[in-house]
Amino acid sequence: MKLRIRPTAPIAALILALAVLVTQFVSLGREVIDPDESTFILMGADVASGHLPFVAMFDLKPPMIFLLIGSVLAAFGKSLVAVRLLGDVLLFGTAMLTFRFARHLTSGWAALGGALGYVAFASMDLGQPTYSEIPALFFGMFALLMLVRTPVSPGRAALAGLGLALAVLSRTNLYQLPIVFGLLLLVASLRQREQAHPRAWLAFGLGGLVPVAALVLTYAAAGQLPVLKLAMIDVPWAYAQQVGPAAAVIEHIKQFYVSTTMEPLIVIPFVLLALGGMGQAVRLWRDAAQRWAVMLITLAAGTLLVSLALSGAVYPHYWLQLLPVLAVLCALGLDLFASLPRAAPLAVLASLLPIAAASAERLPQAAAVISDPAATEGYFEVAKAARFITSTGGPKASVWPWRYQLVSWYLDDAPLSKAGVQPENIGRPPIAGPLAEHGYIGPDEIGRLMQLKPDFIVTDAKGKGQAWLRATEKPIDAWLAQNYELEAQFGDVLVYRRFSY
Repeated sequence: MKLRIRPTAPIAALILALAVLVTQFVSLGREVIDPDESTFILMGADVASGHLPFVAMFDLKPPMIFLLIGSVLAAFGKSLVAVRLLGDVLLFGTAMLTFRFARHLTSGWAALGGALGYVAFASMDLGQPTYSEIPALFFGMFALLMLVRTPVSPGRAALAGLGLALAVLSRTNLYQLPIVFGLLLLVASLRQREQAHPRAWLAFGLGGLVPVAALVLTYAAAGQLPVLKLAMIDVPWAYAQQVGPAAAVIEHIKQFYVSTTMEPLIVIPFVLLALGGMGQAVRLWRDAAQRWAVMLITLAAGTLLVSLALSGAVYPHYWLQLLPVLAVLCALGLDLFASLPRAAPLAVLASLLPIAAASAERLPQAAAVISDPAATEGYFEVAKAARFITSTGGPKASVWPWRYQLVSWYLDDAPLSKAGVQPENIGRPPIAGPLAEHGYIGPDEIGRLMQLKPDFIVTDAKGKGQAWLRATEKPIDAWLAQNYELEAQFGDVLVYRRFSY
């Protein structure tokens, strides 16, 4: 059975935009998707106020996500909607880049099916729109698209180098990608000139140096090079030593199993098609005209798997880094099964099931947000807590969030600790240790904040805020009971106020 649907790029863009709309607009009705997002917003707001990332406050991410969010906040003001739409635009852009890359290997229908699988998988909770993986994927897929057409010209090689450098400046653990593809271009330039221009490797390197050089020169001009080194090298290196590769792989498998049981209609068809795509990739390798594109996607997949194993921590959102590559493999799998008469109907079903399942679950909530956006803001509990603090403690009240640090954004309040933008960071030795060693924070930052006795403590009713503090072996429960009383509760958000003696 030969599938006749061959969507053009404009039709694919329309379908993918609709898929993103249906699956992601539900995020506009949620105040806090993830603590990381709240941290990124605080860091972005600091950039919007005129600071370089890491100078006034710290989080363990490269600067790109903070610069992007800061630019959005500077342009559109204090808007959660604008921040979330930034992620949606990048998600759509990555889906389109994935579609265009896959078209070099598959039919238009199969390429669109793979890209829709990417959108569906990214709609799961691990894919919230402001994770730093989202811009990294956009820049990374842009780079691969620049490399896929042979011979690779110096201009496209330079753009690929630029894209991969920006990807690394979004996710530090992707540093292997420019090394691997730079070596590939070097070998191709020297030995297989039908695949790359003799100077493509040099142009690739120079393109990659542009954003790095701009970043270094900017921090050097501000006298903040030591801070940049601390944020980009010292702390990430210490953090990467937490979990060994073998333990990381085992934990990823466990977490993937849990995610599969939670969203089987999204995960299982996507993975099965990707596995079929691996077989199709082997078949295409025999075709000299297709071999270069297959090599690109194979090297990207292998490098990303190594990167995940060496990242030093394990979280489901790390898998986002693999999704566009898996989506291309999905497209290859669709082409393979579509060529088999009895398997073609199943291939159609497998390609539609993930996006259908994601849409069916999220469409009602997305429709509610679109029909009455203002109504959702009435349920924003952290905003209510911020208004309560302002009304009872005044605009200058000091606040120590143990959880729900977005309250500091509403209050236009800088964290009491430069490393406390993500509250748990001051309790994590791989992060707090190097920061203290370099004098960025004090040797006992938690103890300092306890001595400070801020006016308010903001935490959660589930006890996650107290849990990370207890893990530091600080007598936090006794300190809280001795100095504070629960003043207000807004859903899961607890507001404690210091006793007035």
